[in-house]
Amino acid sequence: MMQVIAKAAENGAELDCNTQIEMVFKTLSKDFVGFRAAYNFGGSELILTKLMKELQTYELMLNDRVQP
Repeated sequence: MMQVIAKAAENGAELDCNTQIEMVFKTLSKDFVGFRAAYNFGGSELILTKLMKELQTYELMLNDRVQP
């Protein structure tokens, strides 16, 4: 996803932080519905790099929950 955003900027697109975050959310699987709900409900204001770190942490949590 970061490559897509970087390529868009390279081609002259001006994407504000909210647009970038919305692009990331649109690519997430249904496994991340809880993350998105918490983000929206909590009124979180994250920059893109912080969002990516939070998503990685959430993904690790999901993976730990699935493994026996």
